[in-house]
Amino acid sequence: MKKIIQISIIAVIGSSMLLASADKMKRYEMKSGQIEYDISTSGNVMGMVQMDMKGTKKVTFDENGLKHLVEEKKVSKEVAMGQTKEDKTHTIQYMNDGYIYSVDFKEKKIMRMKNPTMDMMKMFGDEKSMKKTGEEMMKSMGGKKTGTDKVLGYTCEVWDMMGVKQCIYKGIPLRVESNIMGMKNVEIATKASFDISLNKDDFKLPDFPVSDMQGGFLGSDKAMGKGMEQAPSSPEDMEKAMKAMGAMMGALKDSGMDMSKPNFNMSEEKTEVMQKAMMNAMGGEKMILGQTKREILKDAKMMPEARKCFQKANNAKEANACERKLNSEDPEHHTQWNDTTKTNLLKEMDTFEDAIPCIKNATTLKALEMCMPQD
Repeated sequence: MKKIIQISIIAVIGSSMLLASADKMKRYEMKSGQIEYDISTSGNVMGMVQMDMKGTKKVTFDENGLKHLVEEKKVSKEVAMGQTKEDKTHTIQYMNDGYIYSVDFKEKKIMRMKNPTMDMMKMFGDEKSMKKTGEEMMKSMGGKKTGTDKVLGYTCEVWDMMGVKQCIYKGIPLRVESNIMGMKNVEIATKASFDISLNKDDFKLPDFPVSDMQGGFLGSDKAMGKGMEQAPSSPEDMEKAMKAMGAMMGALKDSGMDMSKPNFNMSEEKTEVMQKAMMNAMGGEKMILGQTKREILKDAKMMPEARKCFQKANNAKEANACERKLNSEDPEHHTQWNDTTKTNLLKEMDTFEDAIPCIKNATTLKALEMCMPQD
């Protein structure tokens, strides 16, 4: 699922760069605006997981998009192996002054990170170089402009790229449709107003604690915009990142992968060629191996404490509390908890710990893969 989402995000980034306005440091051609969307996702992932999501999205921007707030409310349902998981999410992402603030209403917290888009814009400087780079990225991913269409009476350009079709009006996607590996996503504007008067309240965030990417406490929303806990990326670093992204997308395209087919499978030979190209683009196998091992071994240090927590857990709520202590990516995924689920989870943890010596000694990614439990 992460790969599918990342490809969609890259497509949106590429089109936004291509359609940047003629003035320096402008994301959109309008000074301000508010757009409301209906959003939905449905499909079956590899014949194993049925997903359905419906929700709304509201975009508010000023200063030609340099101040940019996105609020989403979603209700999702996931069915896998006879188990159903339902979830409601409410998030806000606010971009301003070189930072991105991500608001999680469930956890009642805000995370701040450096905004890489700002570094790109500063590096490219003027519209010509930025547009040229955007076009090259779009071409490397097979993107094509296929015509024009209308959404809410606005004439927008239609771009088709890697299974994602967008109708973009002056840099703003008013309709986004994709069918990637069995997952259909639709995002369509239901209301839009441009060049309107906005004030501070339109960008107000809840008074939740703010932390950086490393978990360091920064204060409440009053601390926003203060401090520079992360050094800005240099032009050289941004150029390397752009080249790596281009190489990765080129490798994906050359592999012959058809994102519109839910059960598409590449040959083993093409898969290896694509993986090698992507690894080289990201710094080589040695660097990736080292980084992967460090992450795995970091998790391994938490296993003893995690085992004690799960052994004491008597219900799903307590099991999910253990997941939160471990900074799990999905801390609410336990919908049921009994002796069987507890025993199976503890066995998985034992298997993982048994693999640690092998992981430490692995000298290639292939060897590392062989260390991990095989399904």
